[in-house]
This record gives sequence, structure tokens and C-alpha cells, in this order.
Amino acid sequence: MSIQISNVSRAFGNHRALADINLRIEPGELVALLGPSGCGKTTLLRIIAGLEQPDQGTLELEGQDVVSRHVRDRGIGFVFQHYALFRHMSVFENVAFGLRVRPRRTRPIETEIQRRVHELLELVQLDWLADRYPPQLSGGQRQRIALARALAVEPRVLLLDEPFGALDANVRRDLRRWLVRLHDELHVTSVFVTHDQEEAMEVADRIVVMNQGRIEQYGTPDEVYETPATAFVSRFLGDVNLFHGRIEQGQLHTAAFGARATATPAGEGASVQAHVRPHELRLRRDAGPNTDLLPVRIRRIRPLGADVRIELDAEGETGPIQVVLPRHEYRQQAFSEGEQAYVEPTQLHVFDGDQKRA
Repeated sequence: MSIQISNVSRAFGNHRALADINLRIEPGELVALLGPSGCGKTTLLRIIAGLEQPDQGTLELEGQDVVSRHVRDRGIGFVFQHYALFRHMSVFENVAFGLRVRPRRTRPIETEIQRRVHELLELVQLDWLADRYPPQLSGGQRQRIALARALAVEPRVLLLDEPFGALDANVRRDLRRWLVRLHDELHVTSVFVTHDQEEAMEVADRIVVMNQGRIEQYGTPDEVYETPATAFVSRFLGDVNLFHGRIEQGQLHTAAFGARATATPAGEGASVQAHVRPHELRLRRDAGPNTDLLPVRIRRIRPLGADVRIELDAEGETGPIQVVLPRHEYRQQAFSEGEQAYVEPTQLHVFDGDQKRA
């Protein structure tokens, strides 16, 4: 089931939640709507579901305009952040609910309902909990039951609003991997909302990065991370070190690193920003013959699991510089706090005065 969103806008009073959204989601894709709180991602999800109406624009499911179609007629399954399970119903009855409330002419017979529910409980690996009630389940189990309930009506599109937001970190990681496996098996067109960059990068086929009601970039996890279209995308998808510079004779000149060749359409003399991620900085004990390295002093070293984060001070820079090294590389070089060193960028992401990729 494809989803085509064209020129969709939505305002609440003076607040414009969505501004001229254009987006196409291909059949069977798992797409993440990623962005900070208040960027419009949940409003967009609710418009797809039919829980909100756009002020303008069109929404098509498999080529059919459904803006005026009631939520129950869209073939949408919705999973909420806080499960929304019926506490007085057993797990079995929660999953069966959507089938039992169908109009009589489309309601399956009882044996078919039971077959479908048991099949779904086996799919989410919780068939042994059919007779229990939601308060007797863990958070991860409740979320899987909520997903089974959404799938029971055989939706054409599955929508998930921060489905793992209420869970602890370990359970979130387990459920993310489980959701990917489930999606690979079912191939239901799915859209989920998250503000967690790692979650979007791990789970989604493509990511919609949103900011202030607009789409900043839409692409695969690799595309949005490796070639961010705007400075906002670059900053939002992980830590960056920011350096100011100017384009001179087609090269980027910064006080930190001197001249660097960069493919950029920015005009001669244009002021630009250079973003360098912590893992894109090489840390050296001596500069050697290279005079374009930035001299720094190591302020703090913090091991972070498989990586080591090193905080550096540099003369003329307003804030600390962050470098991340794999633990094995750090052990080989054995840097220590207070030591003098040098840094060199391996990659630069350059943005012009409009914060767009230069």
C-alpha cells in the first residue's frame, strides 16, 4: 500500500504544525518520522490515520484520495505509545476486539476470530499469555499485545506513535530488533514516529527528518547521516564539532585547519559552517610535516563501551572539541589527560549561510 501526501498543511490557532508537506511512501516500506518535540511528526501521523484533518492538501492510499474518508474505512492499524489496552479484558479479548466490533456483515465467525487471534499471539511470541490481563504484563509484553491488536484487522497501513517511548533502554533495543524481523515477515507499509536517532537509524528503511512543521530531508539512514542536506539534519543526527570558515578560490578556509579542498557551489568569499562529527577527527600525538593540523590539549577522557570519547581544548575555539576513538585504537595510542596533541578532519560537511548544504 503506497502513501502519497501532497501539499498538506495543518495549523492549530496561530501555530502552524505542518507547512506544505510532500511525501511518498512506497508499498512495504518501514519509514520513520524523526524530529524534536513539536516538529509536527505526530500530527502528520494522525492525518494519515484520519484522526486529524489537514487544512489543505491531499492524502492518497494506493492512488485513492482518503482525506474525506472516515478513520474506520482507511484500513489503518494504530499503535499508541502507552499501549491503550483494555485493562478489564484478557490478552485474547484485547487482540480480538477489533474483529468483534466489526459490522455484522464483515465480522468473521467465532472460529475464525479464535484462529486469527491465536495466530497473532504466536507471531508476537506471547500465545502463552492469552488468559492474562494487561496489569499482569511487563511493558514490553503490553506493547507487543498492542501491536497484535493493531494487526488483527489486517491493516493496509500500520502506524506507530513512539511505540517504545515508555520502555527502558534494554527492552527498547530488544523490541526494535523484533519489530524489524516482524516487518520483514509481514511487509505491511509502516510509519513510526520517534525522536530517537538511534532507533530511526536501526529500524527504518527510510527516514523523514522534520523540523518546525517541514521536511528537512528524506532518505535512507546512510543518506541522511553521510550527506545531511541541512545544518539542522547534521546536528540532529549526532554530535558535531562546528567550525566557521570562508570559501576562497574554491577551497574552505578555517582558522582551525587552514585550506581544505571541498566541492561546493558556495560563491567566492561566502561565509560557511563546517561540521565534523567526533569520529571524523583523527587525533595524533605529533603533527609531522603537516602544518594544517590543529594543536589541542586533552581535557578529559571518558570510556563509553566500545568507544572512548576525548574532550579537547583548542586556542581560539569557543567550546571543547569532541573526538571519538574505537577502544582498540585508543589503547594503541594511550593518550592521557593534559597531553598536547593534534587533530585533523577526515571529512567535512559544509553549509552555507541559509544552513543548507554548500
